[in-house]
Order: sequence, then structure tokens, then C-alpha cells
Amino acid sequence: MIIQILLLLLVLAALVAAYFSTKTWHWAHVLVVLGVFLSAVAYLFLAAETLRINGVWRSQANRSRRELTDVEARIEALQRGTEDSRLIGTLAGDEVHVPEEADEIPSVGDLDHQLHMAVRVRGRVWRDVKPAGVDPQTGKTHVTVEAPQPPGIRPDAILFAFEQGEPVLPDPTQGPQYLGEFRVTGAVDQDVTLEPVLPMDEFELQRLSGSQGPWILYESMPVDRYKLFAGKTEEELRKMLPEESVQEYIRQGTPAGPDDDEWHRVGFDEEGNQLGPDELDKAVRQEYRRRLRDYATEFEELARQRVLLLTDVAAVTQDNVQLQAAAKSAEELQAFREEESRKLKIDLAGIEKEREVIDAHLATVEQQLANARRLLDETLRENARLADQLAALQDQLKAKIDQESADAETAAGPLALSAG
Repeated sequence: MIIQILLLLLVLAALVAAYFSTKTWHWAHVLVVLGVFLSAVAYLFLAAETLRINGVWRSQANRSRRELTDVEARIEALQRGTEDSRLIGTLAGDEVHVPEEADEIPSVGDLDHQLHMAVRVRGRVWRDVKPAGVDPQTGKTHVTVEAPQPPGIRPDAILFAFEQGEPVLPDPTQGPQYLGEFRVTGAVDQDVTLEPVLPMDEFELQRLSGSQGPWILYESMPVDRYKLFAGKTEEELRKMLPEESVQEYIRQGTPAGPDDDEWHRVGFDEEGNQLGPDELDKAVRQEYRRRLRDYATEFEELARQRVLLLTDVAAVTQDNVQLQAAAKSAEELQAFREEESRKLKIDLAGIEKEREVIDAHLATVEQQLANARRLLDETLRENARLADQLAALQDQLKAKIDQESADAETAAGPLALSAG
């Protein structure tokens, strides 16, 4: 401000001097001198302003350069990691998520590798998926994936669907459930069409149709790991897990007991290194380890067992129907046989009466037969006697005829001689 006032005073003084110079100088000389003076003043003003602007911009450039250096250092620290405590503190102040009391920050490559390994084990996950329609006959389902956009779900991919939320204890069947394994048959923008990999029974279709969401879709079946429940208290575990299996989660990492088999024992040497199963006798410390579950295999096995049970139920039901039909047929046959038996008994009574008559008639016939045999025997004896008499008479007649023949021949001899 002072410099501006001085410049203004100089301009006024120059104008006054130019006015008085017109009395002795030619007006053209006065204008030239005044123009040179005003030009010098303007040049001086512009030079001062240039120096001021240059100083301001240089100061800003230096500050920006320092800020750029700090930003590049922070970017370098984020990209490549760092052990510089000052940079770690600066990043924490910039609301970058840094673990408390961290001695170093891993690089983006390390974090990307850790993320890749985590995703490789767990697979991709889509949360807050909303069901948009379920076919109650086939289980074909349309869902809407909120994020990311695009969701990155491709046709023919296999996804595992769960209802989103915490389990309900003590009866987990009343809370969020595992819905099944599905194949992606269509994916347009955020809309995805799913079809069950395995045929669903009536119970599963009702559960699927009745689910209001939201759902969670997993690219891979979640893997059971020890660290998932590490640090949980017994009370927390009892709230999360059913009573049938919570005890093994509570005992995880505790000293092994004498009743624990070799599949639930892990041995460690004096330095804390884990020993192999064949070196348990050398272990100075043994811990209890629960069995890790392969949920995909177990769900498939349960589905297989369910199908077998449903098949058995259907077979038993069919057998029941057939047995009921057979029982009804047997009852009808029994009634028919009873009626037939009743009629046969009536027939039997008639036959018995007829038999009595026949027996009486048989006795009479047998008596008559005996008499006839007796008469026959007597007749035969009489016939034999008469035959003997007849034979005797025949013999007598033969002898008489022979005698008469001999006598006739004897008498005929002299007659023949006399005729000759």
C-alpha cells in the first residue's frame, strides 16, 4: 500500500512538473518526457507485480513439490509397503486403515496376494441377493444381485445359496438355512437365473419358495477352518452353534484327554513345532483338534441319504398300499372261503346223510353178495357134481356105443363073406 501511495505521489508530481514545463518547453517534449516517466512507472509497477506473482507461485510450487514428495512417499509406502513409523503415522492420520501398533505396512502386491489366497480358499461371494421369483415345481429361481455392478457371474457357473443372517438357537431349522446348489442358466446385468443341480423334493421346494431373502451366493462352498472360531468364548460359541457339536469347538486347542482318539490329537515338541501322527509318542504336549468338515461333501452325502430315505419312504408307502390291497383281498378271500366252507359244511352234512344211506345200502348189498356167493358156491359144487355125473354117464354111453359098434362089426363080417 505504501509503495502504491508513493507511486501515486510521483505521478502527481510528474503531472505538476509537466504543467510548469509547458511554459518553457515545447509541448511535444513535455509529452515525450511525461510518456517516458509514465512508462517507467508502469514498467516498475508491472515488474513489482511480476516479482510478487513469481514469489507467490514459487512458494506454491515449492509447497506443492513438498506435498507431492510426501504424497509420492505415501503412495510408494502403500504400493510397496514400508517400515517407516513416520509414514505409518501419517497414513493412519489420513484415515488409511492401519492396524494398531503396526511396525510395517504390507505392499499392495502382498495385500493382493493375501486377498487372492483368501478368495482362492473362499471363492467369490455375493451378499444381499434378493430372490425375484421361484418356480414351486422345478425350483428355477430368478435373483437380483445388488453389488458389484456388473456382478461378474457367468452362465454355467455353480453357486451355493444360503439365507443371510445368524442361526437361530436352540432350533437352527427356524432360522437362515442352506438352500442348495444351483447352476447359472442366465445372467443379464444384475438379474441372474438359477436352476437346482440336484432335483428337489417337496420340502426343499417349499423352503426355497418360502424364503424371503436376502441370500448369500458363494462361488465355492465355505471351507471349515480353525481360525474361523479362534478367540470365541464358550458363551459366544454356544450362541452360534447347536448343542450337539458345540463341545468340540469349545475343546479346540485344549489339552487332549486320555479318551481322545488319534484323529483328535496333535502333538508338539519342546520348541512348539507340530509333530506328525507317527511321532505322537515323542510329543511333550498334546492338544485336542476338532475334525474339519468338508461341507460340500457332507451336504452331498446328506442329500444322497435324503434321496435314499425318500425312496425308502416311497417304497414303504407303496408296499403299504399293496399290503392294504392284499389285506383287503385276503379279507374278501377269507369271506369267500368262509362262505364256501359254510356251503361245504352243508354239502358235507348232506353227503354224510347220503353216506349213511350208502353204508346201509352197502351193508345190504354186501349181505346179498355174501348170499349170492354162498349160492354161487353151492351152485358150483352142484354143477361139479352134476358134471361128474354127466361125465360118468358119458363114459358109460361111450362104452356102450363102443360095445355096440364092436358087436355090429362082428355081425357084419359073415354077411360080407356070404355076399362075396
